[in-house]
Amino acid sequence: MDNNDNDSRMSRTDRRTQGNHFTNDTPASGGAISSGSKRPQRPHKHPVRNTFFAIIGIILIIGGGFGYKMYSNIKHTSNEMFDSVSGAKARNVSKLIKQGKPISILLMGTDVGALGRDSKTWAGGRTDSMMLVTVNPKTKTTTMVSIPRDSLVSITGHEEEFPTKINAAYYFGQTKAAISTTSRMFNVPIDYYALLNMGGLEKVINKVGGIDIVPPLTFTYENQHFTKGKKMHVNGAQALKFTRMRYQDPESDYGRTLRQRIVITALLKKSSNLTNLLNQDFLDSIASQSRTDFTFGDMLTLANTYRAATKHIVSDHVQGASDEIAGQSFEVLPTTEKQRVTNKLRKQLGLSKAKTGKRFANTVPEALSVYEPPIGYGETADTKSSWGADTNTASEYSKAYSSDSSAADLDPNYGADNTDSTSQTTGANATGSDADQTGGYTGYGY
Repeated sequence: MDNNDNDSRMSRTDRRTQGNHFTNDTPASGGAISSGSKRPQRPHKHPVRNTFFAIIGIILIIGGGFGYKMYSNIKHTSNEMFDSVSGAKARNVSKLIKQGKPISILLMGTDVGALGRDSKTWAGGRTDSMMLVTVNPKTKTTTMVSIPRDSLVSITGHEEEFPTKINAAYYFGQTKAAISTTSRMFNVPIDYYALLNMGGLEKVINKVGGIDIVPPLTFTYENQHFTKGKKMHVNGAQALKFTRMRYQDPESDYGRTLRQRIVITALLKKSSNLTNLLNQDFLDSIASQSRTDFTFGDMLTLANTYRAATKHIVSDHVQGASDEIAGQSFEVLPTTEKQRVTNKLRKQLGLSKAKTGKRFANTVPEALSVYEPPIGYGETADTKSSWGADTNTASEYSKAYSSDSSAADLDPNYGADNTDSTSQTTGANATGSDADQTGGYTGYGY
């Protein structure tokens, strides 16, 4: 059914208390979906909490310099972390890394072990942090794109639960659903994943002896003072305080994201030190907090071939517009913004141009009727398009806050010359069809 079918009304007759996908873990009321505030609002990205947990995955994967001194210990660590995902991957990933081709990784930070959830089986949590990462050894660049945890999606295999947030994909369908939903949302193949347990960052930072940071502003948070421009060495607990503060920052969530990137970069530099990589306590702290489908052989190949890609890290995020649906806050991702991100990631992977994924990644069981989309930054009620057409966008706002955005990133034709033979993508032909995106893109064969 088309997403913009105005003759139908969204209802939920089976909101389960267990498995509820909203942030406050309480069932939302059923019935029609009502619109949020109609007044123009500056869209803001809800904090992708603790996004820097994802950097541990990069350390695991491309830290490099393993050597053979502790070969058996490192192999044991790798085996402890290994957890494959059922179902064939879209690409022959082992062949890709042996050839030194760019790869993609979905990095997720989950809250298992918190609030009574099962930390042994890693079940019952949500992914409070999600990043799509590309690693390109040719350009020696790692690109990290944060995805808002509250992004409105239809979860693969659990479409009947719509409306849902992307951070609930792991709750409903574990890693497989999270990978599939994200891949379909942006039409980008995901080669590997790394899942990190929340709460482990403090321990990991302590294991490398702390990190050095330079605060971009002066503030005090939970009795810890930070001075703008003054370099300081912080332990794990201090690093968490540095990233958690929000309301004193004039840039709000964007300021916090900047501080998270500072911690990410510092941790990556410190962890790539050979001494730390060969420290068994450090390896144990990583293994106990992580799951990945990288084999030991893959890791060795990556360590030798992809290490230089950590020297240049590009940070970005997907910019949504906030709105309220059924009493819950969501981030609505405009198609133009999704297309910008798709262009960027596919270019880094050496793939041909392609349209971004379906409006909500998967089919929506019932069309939205009463709901109207939020007004994007810089738009007015007169220019706001219909929900189904989805041309409202905050991409210019996102561009201003991206560390590596350009006009080319906003051009759907960008990357047309990237005709690498690995341009296959999840589901079907990478270029899809030319179907109008009103009501959802239909050229993927999902």
